[in-house]
Amino acid sequence: MIVGSANIGRVLAALNFGAVALGVAAASLSASILAVLVGGGLALTGLEGGADIGLVIGIVSGLAAGGWVAGSRAMHSERFHGMVTGLLSAFVVVVIARLGDSPASTPVVIWLAVLSVAIAGFAGWLAGKRKERNRQAWARTKDGQS
Repeated sequence: MIVGSANIGRVLAALNFGAVALGVAAASLSASILAVLVGGGLALTGLEGGADIGLVIGIVSGLAAGGWVAGSRAMHSERFHGMVTGLLSAFVVVVIARLGDSPASTPVVIWLAVLSVAIAGFAGWLAGKRKERNRQAWARTKDGQS
């Protein structure tokens, strides 16, 4: 496939920006809440590195939640919408980490981007499968088949 301005235009035209924006917002919110709850709980128990563990759990869960929301809201290409949401969410995490003087190296940042695309894309794909299954079940019950 040759990547050109016409192909990029078609991809952007197929992208539901509302679904992606809602997915990024859901990813950010759920990651923040989970990181605080899990990290705070583990830190209170005296576990060394509990806050870091909570942060990782929050980010991974947030990526999955964001991909799921974007995939659920997209009219088509649910996995693609989840992947774009994951990449944008990773960008948000990187910006926040850089503003906070994070010591993360470049390979760690690249690893985050790869994982975010995989996790959020898989969650978007699952959301699309669920939508299709619900659509088929609704069509069967509408036709009188139970």
